Amino acid sequence: MKKWKTSLLGLTLSAVVLVSLSACGSGDASSEDKSGDSKGFTLLSPDHSADHPKNEDLWMWKEYEKKTGVPITWQETKDINEKKNLLLSESKLPDAFYQVYWTSDELVKYGGQGMFQPIEDLIEKHAPNFNKLMEEHPEIRKSITAPDGHIYFLPELSIDPQIMGLTFRYYINQEWLDKLGLEKPRTTEELKEVLTQFVTKDPNGNGKADEQGWYMNSGELPNSFEKLLMAAYGMGTGGRTGIESSVYFEKDGSMQLTLNSDRMKDVWKYEADLYQNGLMSKNSFAGADGDKWRADAANNTVGLWTWVSPEFIGGSVQDKYTPINVIAGPEGDQSLVINGPVGTSGLVITKDCKDPGKLLEWTDYWYSQEGSDFGYLGAEDVTYHKVDDKNVYVDKILNYDKGAQLGAYQYLDNVYGGGYPYLNPDQANRDIAQGLEPIQYDDFNEDVMPEKMLSPVMPTPEESGQLSTIMTDMNNYVEQSRVKFVTGEWNFTSDWDKYVKQLKKIGADKLLEIRRTQYERYDKE
Repeated sequence: MKKWKTSLLGLTLSAVVLVSLSACGSGDASSEDKSGDSKGFTLLSPDHSADHPKNEDLWMWKEYEKKTGVPITWQETKDINEKKNLLLSESKLPDAFYQVYWTSDELVKYGGQGMFQPIEDLIEKHAPNFNKLMEEHPEIRKSITAPDGHIYFLPELSIDPQIMGLTFRYYINQEWLDKLGLEKPRTTEELKEVLTQFVTKDPNGNGKADEQGWYMNSGELPNSFEKLLMAAYGMGTGGRTGIESSVYFEKDGSMQLTLNSDRMKDVWKYEADLYQNGLMSKNSFAGADGDKWRADAANNTVGLWTWVSPEFIGGSVQDKYTPINVIAGPEGDQSLVINGPVGTSGLVITKDCKDPGKLLEWTDYWYSQEGSDFGYLGAEDVTYHKVDDKNVYVDKILNYDKGAQLGAYQYLDNVYGGGYPYLNPDQANRDIAQGLEPIQYDDFNEDVMPEKMLSPVMPTPEESGQLSTIMTDMNNYVEQSRVKFVTGEWNFTSDWDKYVKQLKKIGADKLLEIRRTQYERYDKE
């Protein structure tokens, strides 16, 4: 699988220094304040017992404890995102939060209050695999370093840019294309023409006018389809993080706001054209939850949808859809809506951990190639076997009634969801493990990579307070305005200037100022 040049993305995967499993059981303490129970740790994690065994019963964690001699007490908690802040008020905290998502604001806030331990001075000695990755990919260190100079978490890392979950894609009904004799659309105009034929030529052959063009459950429009269209209209130049931070780079190199730009106006005009001509579902804003959408897909009425991975629509129909990574806009703009390698907070060590160095050693194994493979594949002849010299899950996993990935989840931890503190395997190896042929994209290459791949930037406390106030009001107003423009309640000629003025009143200029300041700070680090 092709890797992109470090100068372009910093996404090349090279050899990682391996730390033996036994080292985790004998790692030097990082603090002179050692307690008698420092041989093991208590980790608080989300409760996934609806999908797989409790962590204490999971094959992988049992095996890892045998190899390391480090026992883990798991505190699995339902609705963790709603409860996590309250948990910090308890007198005794777990040693660490594992796979619990903390926002940048929360990490800065609670780190500054001493609730979370800074780990930057421990990484070189106790996490050599992770340290090696930071040296090879400087954007990792930049993205996880708070404005106070501290590092409060270890993230999930995805070095291979083709890993599912990083990139939003169009998924188009290949059966309908074949029946109508159509090629995959490559431009926004071609997409509109294809959708027109989808909804007017009865490609599902049932004699009913029940075909939908773009269709997903209500409320998903801005989460995926709109982001892809923004890239086609020249606003994908900062990558997925740029779009999700409401900024892009103009052709002169200046950072600009997306929400009030003429380019955004053109995106909404395009959406309005689709919506008002029946090429986008009338349930785009209300009336269809995920179950209804998947049921309609099972009835072969969905022509186009958008997301980061094909299984989102349901395993029974996902093979009907062909992925498209980029579509060119009216001016020829096209770029992947892709994230960089740094994911969310996977491990956050609390103030009550007596031996953070040893806990880092325990975690660092998962950033080695050996640990990454163990976390995803398991052990040969137990969870996978060799087929033509390739690692493929055993039949018990492949034939699991809910799908191979959830089948593996009965044994392993790092195959479903996200937020684990480890290095994701390459997508090709993930596909092969599940008995699939790796996808060969014809539109995923250096030519369509974003001009400047922005990475998440941790805000200062002052920026955090300002952003919280601005974005709450702005997001609400933008959401309401999108509906009105796309459905035709508002007119682009008479109402756009009013919309822009209201954004300015809410704080558009301040938002752009903060974003520019943040990325200037990031570039200097």
